[in-house]
Amino acid sequence: MSIYSVAMLAGSIAIFALYGWRCAAAQRIPALRQKAWLTALLAMVFSAVFGVVLARVSYALLMQELDFEYDGLAALEQLLWLDIDTMCFFGGAVGVCLGVLLANRITRKGNVVLGMDAFAPFAALLVALFRLGEGAFGSYGTGTSLPEGSPLAFFPFALEIKVDGGYSYWGWAIFALSAAFALVWASVAFFGLRSRGRAGLSFTLTMFFLALPQVLCESMRKRGMLWLFVHVEQLLYAIVLVGVLVYWIISTKGKYSLLSRWAPLAITLVCIGLLVATEFAIDGKLFDLSHTVCYTFMTAVLLVVGACGLVAAKRWNAEK
Repeated sequence: MSIYSVAMLAGSIAIFALYGWRCAAAQRIPALRQKAWLTALLAMVFSAVFGVVLARVSYALLMQELDFEYDGLAALEQLLWLDIDTMCFFGGAVGVCLGVLLANRITRKGNVVLGMDAFAPFAALLVALFRLGEGAFGSYGTGTSLPEGSPLAFFPFALEIKVDGGYSYWGWAIFALSAAFALVWASVAFFGLRSRGRAGLSFTLTMFFLALPQVLCESMRKRGMLWLFVHVEQLLYAIVLVGVLVYWIISTKGKYSLLSRWAPLAITLVCIGLLVATEFAIDGKLFDLSHTVCYTFMTAVLLVVGACGLVAAKRWNAEK
């Protein structure tokens, strides 16, 4: 077993142990204390299985890796090829959430949402752990090069990458940036959202604000899943943002005008259109802008999307 595998396994066990501890220590929520440690143990086991399976299967399906017409059922053997280049982080994250959901369903029955809310900060910690682990895989965990003399040419924003011939350049440290964003949100979810919202708020906010920065990070990633020039996981994270927004909006029963109710989603869709145009500019297919300008603009647009999310979440939470 590699050092990477040991580190990920040990970190995951520690995080699920913290999840069990938090549930067991929830004095104000008796439903969470019910079978807390059993829930954490089942969640860890189910998450490990579903996470690996969905990470591999989702990659194979999204990248059309399986050729049943040519290989027949033997094509399924390819699913056993486990490598960083044949796994989809997004699919793995979905698998982990399904594992925790199933564990809570088995042990808590009618209090599943409370269990998912309690898991929210630890979901962010798991994301931080595995994003940080991407740093062990070279170019997969790094991004495009920074302009010469960039003021951000230092860790954790960037990493000096040495190539043959003694040449080196600074590339975006995607693994560190993604982990940092996840750690920040884990702190917010653990300390800032405790007992301050309706059931489901912590988990849906965590989904939204873990997906938000990844839209930028996946754009800067050097190696990743691509459909021509489309970053597949970037697209999936954008779908999560829209999906969570739609859920908040349609679940809000307040007396808002049609325009006011749907304004956060409309603004977000406009922002996504701007992000698509920016991607074209990055690839040199539209406008003549530097990558620095493009990424700065993308950051500003994503801040607007984040503000739309907060507005929609606040309205939804006000009806608790």
